[in-house]
Amino acid sequence: MNRPASASPQGKTELVGLTSLRGIAAILVMYHHFFFVLLPDLGKALPSKLFLKSYLCVDLFFLLSGFVLAYVYHHQFQDSVSRTTYRIFMQTRFARIYPLHFVVLMAFVAFEGLQWLLNELGIVGMSNLPTPFSGDENAETLITNLLLVQTFHWQAYWNQPAWSISAEWLIYFSLPLLMHKLLPIAGRTPVLTVATCLVPLAMIEWHFGDLGLHYAGWPMLIRCLCEAALGVAAFRWFQAGSYLKIAGASLVIPVLLFNVVLMALPGPGVVSVFGFLWLVLCCARLPGDQPHILNCGPLAYLGKISYSIYLIHWFVLDVTRDSIAFFQGTPAGALLSLTEQAILVAGLSLVVLLLSHLGYHLIEVPLRQRLKPRPLVRRFT
Repeated sequence: MNRPASASPQGKTELVGLTSLRGIAAILVMYHHFFFVLLPDLGKALPSKLFLKSYLCVDLFFLLSGFVLAYVYHHQFQDSVSRTTYRIFMQTRFARIYPLHFVVLMAFVAFEGLQWLLNELGIVGMSNLPTPFSGDENAETLITNLLLVQTFHWQAYWNQPAWSISAEWLIYFSLPLLMHKLLPIAGRTPVLTVATCLVPLAMIEWHFGDLGLHYAGWPMLIRCLCEAALGVAAFRWFQAGSYLKIAGASLVIPVLLFNVVLMALPGPGVVSVFGFLWLVLCCARLPGDQPHILNCGPLAYLGKISYSIYLIHWFVLDVTRDSIAFFQGTPAGALLSLTEQAILVAGLSLVVLLLSHLGYHLIEVPLRQRLKPRPLVRRFT
């Protein structure tokens, strides 16, 4: 998952509204997993479907990625795709996503190794947990996770949210060509562009029953590629100043609330994808110096650390779930009242935010700068 950069090769400024939007989306995904994986009874007690359908924020991530990458790289790719610009693009994207993915994956391996050691020592609590390095978390799936190709599995393994990081990495290989082909025509054929992207999503949802809540596999690549393409098209409309009356900065809050209502009510996910497209276009037009809730410092900082939130929260969830099972022999939901479960979620949220703050400053930023192509680093700074 990318975030709006503080500057592009053309010196463009950060689109703070999109940064904040990414932070909100990451928090919603985290709560979806806390409420419906770790503490399902608490999730069932919630009065709306907002957090149940928050998995759709992954679709928002891909729209944002397509938009932001087009915003940053359109000058390099709209006329041609050279071998040099393609190489620099791929190396920069690798530097952006892989270091934190690798570190968090190694944390999962270390935790599994600790369980293996306790199992070898015959510690009683291990009988409450699956055999380490078996089932889904085995050597084969570890290799696919290391290579970032785990999206091809029909179930997610190890760090489960990282399936979308795998999908994004695979999509990167075609994204420069997609920008080159789509940017010139998106402004001339907006209806056809939107239909071409949404129809495959509708077909996936019709066939599988949802947009990815209960399955993974190659359809996720189609899903994510279509949404990245929508993001690229949205950038073209943003660049051309199209649809200002129906997708302007003044509509950010109404359109944001509209999307919240869509997720809170029953209904197909593909409708939310269209709502996200509208929201991204509105938020992109929000001036960064204008007083607005999406321009406030805390929300913008959530956006900056959103990638860490997205990858780290599942590790916190996994450690919590296995630790409770190890010591108590039963899931957390069977031990705690709904009020206590809500308190646990609040505490875990603080842990995730703290670890994400550290992950961003100690892993993401330093390793990204170290791995970036040198000429590109000089151009950015």
